[in-house]
Amino acid sequence: MGKIAFLYPGQGSQKVGMGSELQKGAPELFENYLERSNAATGVPVTQYCLEGPQASLSQTHVAQPALFAHSLALTEYAQQLGLQPAMVAGHSLGEYTAAVAVGALSFEDGLHLVSQRGKLMHQVQDEHPGAMAAIVGLAVEALHDLCETISQHHLVTVTNWNTHTQFVVSGAEAGVLALMDAATSHKNVRAVRLATRGAFHSPLMQPVQSALAAVMQHLSWHNAHTPLVANVSGEAITQSHHIRHELITQITHPVQWVRCVETLIESGCDTFIELGASQVLTRLVRSIAPDSKTFAADTLERVAAVAATLNSPAYAA
Repeated sequence: MGKIAFLYPGQGSQKVGMGSELQKGAPELFENYLERSNAATGVPVTQYCLEGPQASLSQTHVAQPALFAHSLALTEYAQQLGLQPAMVAGHSLGEYTAAVAVGALSFEDGLHLVSQRGKLMHQVQDEHPGAMAAIVGLAVEALHDLCETISQHHLVTVTNWNTHTQFVVSGAEAGVLALMDAATSHKNVRAVRLATRGAFHSPLMQPVQSALAAVMQHLSWHNAHTPLVANVSGEAITQSHHIRHELITQITHPVQWVRCVETLIESGCDTFIELGASQVLTRLVRSIAPDSKTFAADTLERVAAVAATLNSPAYAA
């Protein structure tokens, strides 16, 4: 068996009921992670996780700390069962989770940072509204050309390279809508508008980037004990100043997820465990690297099943 990589999903993977198995099966983890997010955010995160409604849980300032805390609780449980990653990566918000998982930040500092990130992104949707859309089936070169043409009038840019055929664009609403129309004029191309009014990972997020950089100055940063593969560069990093720079840069720059997965594979990782509330990254990895071993571990039971499989002599052989 090759190396194991832990993967952490971003906003959009939240679902009502996440954490309920933690509350019942590992109440100390629920208390140490999810319940502590209530005080940090000033909103009843655990209530929205357990009871919903989905609309409340999906608000940016709620979803981000909720997903962050849930993933880290599952990570500790996985480690208790003997699962240890050789490398980690996270998608967008998930990169902040990954930074805490490898010791670059304490949970307390990470929770404060993610809470501020969620609040700032929530605010900017009103102050600088934008839009995002998923584009499937269009070559990236053609997509970049369309963005460049449309941006002469209304900003739109490629902000997520999720697979070789699935991308996300972000920018001003008029630019995103124009891009969707232009993209779907090509044969076998689909465009789906995402449920957000924020132009995440685009230059419209510069106010968030500036404010978050100020927050970061007051946190304690450490070198990572395990390499983290960065969203923007796609490179494996461990130095605290590199991780800090990466987390602030990704606010206005694209998530190069394909490059991240390729780096993990080139580094010897062939087993990917997604620790979060969904199977989003598991599906993306299967598309990018269909020969890899992928596991979605969104509950205690599934984490335990993954641990039993990977720790078995038959699997190791």
